[in-house]
Amino acid sequence: MEILSALRKNFEIGKVSESADPCESNYAMTKYIAEPFNALSALGLILAGSNAMHQSRKYNFEVRFSVLGFSVVLIGTASALFHATLSPVTKAWEEMAIIWATFGWMCILAQISNTTNKTPSIAMFLALAVGVWVTQLGLEPRILILGSHILQTVACAVNLYLLNKCVEQYCNLNLLACSPKDFSFNINPHPSVLKLQLMARWHVGCATAAFIIRAGGVFFCETFINIQPHALWHLLLGVSCHYGLQFAMALRQSILHKAPPATSWTLGGLLGCVVPTEVPSRAMGAQLRWLLKMAGVDQLDSV
Repeated sequence: MEILSALRKNFEIGKVSESADPCESNYAMTKYIAEPFNALSALGLILAGSNAMHQSRKYNFEVRFSVLGFSVVLIGTASALFHATLSPVTKAWEEMAIIWATFGWMCILAQISNTTNKTPSIAMFLALAVGVWVTQLGLEPRILILGSHILQTVACAVNLYLLNKCVEQYCNLNLLACSPKDFSFNINPHPSVLKLQLMARWHVGCATAAFIIRAGGVFFCETFINIQPHALWHLLLGVSCHYGLQFAMALRQSILHKAPPATSWTLGGLLGCVVPTEVPSRAMGAQLRWLLKMAGVDQLDSV
C-alpha cells in the first residue's frame, strides 16, 4: 500500500480533466487506488498481449507480432496505472499506446502476405519513438485526448477496411455479412477458413460493443455507474485484441506454410487461439478427406 501511495504522489503533476476521468467514484474503496475496478479490468489487455508475445516467440513469428503484442500490454499497463493514480502522465502513455497499437495493426494487415519486407517492424518502432516524444511535450490532457480520439477513429476505419480485404482475399468470404461472393466462389468453405472468419468477426464485434459501452458510460454515467461501464470496456477491448492478434498470426502462418489456417477452440468454441500448422502431408490429407465428404464419398473402395 505504501508503494501505491508513493506512486500516486510521484505521478500527480496535474489534474486530469473530467473527460479523462471515467465515472467510477474516486478513492471510494481505498485511499491508495483511485478506481479499483477500472484498474483491475485492465489486466485483460495485459493478458491478451502477453499471450500473443508468448505465441509469437513459441511459433517463430516475425518481430512485428511480438511488438504488436507488447503494444497491447503497454495499453493495459498504462491504463491500470492511470486508473490507480489519475495522473496525466499515465493518461498520455495510455493514449500513445492505443494509437501505437492501431498503427501497428494497420502495418501488419497491409503487409500480411509479404515474406521478406521488414518495413512494418521498422515503422512500428519509429511510431513508438514518436509516441514517446509526444508524451514528453506536456500537452494538456484535453488536447491530447481529443487528438488521440481523432487518430483512433481514422485508424480504426482504415483497419476495418484492411481486415475486410484480408478476409475476402484469403478466405473468399465477407467479413461482416453474407455476400453474393460467398455463394458464387465458395459454396462450401473449408472449416478452418470459417474459423478464421469467426476470429475476425469476434474481433470486430467485441471492439464495436466496447466502444458503444464506452460512449454510453460517458454520456449516461449516472445511469450505468453500478455496472462499471469503463471496466466492461476494458474487458471487451481485451477480448477484441486477443482475437485480432490470433487472427493475424493464424493468417500469416497459413500464407507462409501454404496450408489451411490452424486454430484451436476451447470453452465450447468461444475462445480461439492459433496453433502450429500440420505438416504438408497431413494438411493435404485433411483437405482431401474434407473434399471427399463434400462430394458425398464416405470411404474409398480398396484396390
